[in-house]
Amino acid sequence: MRKVVDRYENFLGAIDNLVKWVVVLALLLMTGVLFLNSIGRSTLNISFVGGPALGRLLVIWLTFFGAYLAVRSGRHITVDVLQRLLSPLTLRKLSIPIGLFSAMTTAYITWLGTIFTWTRFSAGQLDPMLEIPSGFFYLPVPLGGFLMTLAFLQIVLKCILDVRDNNVPSPESGSRDI
Repeated sequence: MRKVVDRYENFLGAIDNLVKWVVVLALLLMTGVLFLNSIGRSTLNISFVGGPALGRLLVIWLTFFGAYLAVRSGRHITVDVLQRLLSPLTLRKLSIPIGLFSAMTTAYITWLGTIFTWTRFSAGQLDPMLEIPSGFFYLPVPLGGFLMTLAFLQIVLKCILDVRDNNVPSPESGSRDI
């Protein structure tokens, strides 16, 4: 069973690398576009028409891909009251239903996001500023939701098989505050 977990980890690790590059490039592009647009407006009295729209599009992509990376690294938002009160064994057992609930929630968001995104793409509606299909503004929801579902299922699988990962902070290691 350890081989299954290792293969799943390798698969998600490859996705992690791709998503990290997308996030880095999107962040750099967003920063550059918004900075140049701001400088252009304030000093040169020039505004780039699609700058704010492109910034908004990139923020949406960063949000959902960043949420996936947060789940994978064990840094997603948590309520840690129980972590401080429960024993490590009880906490590991409780991680299974919590992970399943999280996977079901993100799978539902993925399903709804897919329907909504497909509707946007099939309507042929274009963003007026960027002149691209408006579905690109909604596409990160099903993509990020699907990736988060995979990440939560991996957490559940590791808890069921009692596989520990040294890269992800465990509940026993204390607070995960940055």
